[in-house]
Amino acid sequence: MLIVVNESAHAGNAAGRWRKVATALEKRGVSFEVAPTRTEADAARVVADAPRRGHQVVVAAGGDGTVNGVLNAILANNVDVALGAIGLGSSNDFHQPFVKEKRIAGVPARLDSVAAMRVDVGRATLTDPRGATRTRFFVLNASLGVVAQGNAFFNAPDRVLRALKKTSVDLAIGYAAVVSIKRFRPIALSLSLDDRPPQPIALTAMGIMKQVYFAGGMHYDTPVGADDGVFAVNVWEVMDRWSIVALIVALYQGRFSGRKHTQTHRARRVRISAAPPIDFELDGEVSKISQVDVEVVPRAVRVCA
Repeated sequence: MLIVVNESAHAGNAAGRWRKVATALEKRGVSFEVAPTRTEADAARVVADAPRRGHQVVVAAGGDGTVNGVLNAILANNVDVALGAIGLGSSNDFHQPFVKEKRIAGVPARLDSVAAMRVDVGRATLTDPRGATRTRFFVLNASLGVVAQGNAFFNAPDRVLRALKKTSVDLAIGYAAVVSIKRFRPIALSLSLDDRPPQPIALTAMGIMKQVYFAGGMHYDTPVGADDGVFAVNVWEVMDRWSIVALIVALYQGRFSGRKHTQTHRARRVRISAAPPIDFELDGEVSKISQVDVEVVPRAVRVCA
């Protein structure tokens, strides 16, 4: 087992968490090799070399961004390993819903490779404002609008948010949400689902989901399976700020379907064009894009239970 450790996750708090987890793993007699990493390039190098070093499981120890980086390294290098994770990050959506029995030293973990299952991933072809394209994979969800802008702010915090991230994840997420809602303006874009022609739409947010949890506790009630071959596409129509707040409160209770100003679709492919460019988030990592083509890749990676 190769464990790729990002000690800078959770505003640097991951380092202390990891030491406790490592001690607990050693006490359990688990054999593992540690690969410290600070960049995705570091992760890509060690993941590509994992099978040669005898590893059949690669574990991302960090936040959801670390999981995403390891996922992309596995798929970009066509590495035949199972993906595991240890949740050292802020929200740890990859581990939701949390299960008490799947914790090590109080930290959520997915390390059971025997029960690993093949799951779908999303493949996003991103076009930036200069016209350059690149491909990224995601295993949880993608978003745009106020949710993506909130993630962008969370990843590039001001002084207040930096302090809150070190003390309380819930307060940090709440503060990021308030600031993002205050700054937000509706987005106009062109949207196409599957083979349907592009349609203009104005919206507050959109989630392209392979897992219903996002942003550390909010979750949709729209059914989507890890290996069902489709996305749940959840649209927040244009609404005022108080309606945004009400919807966020509802999402912490898992209520979305049928609410005013909401739409739910199922699709295997989602195409978006936007002018001016918008923030687009994949598993917590945010890029500025003018166009994106997202499609399901069925059963693309093995994920530990």
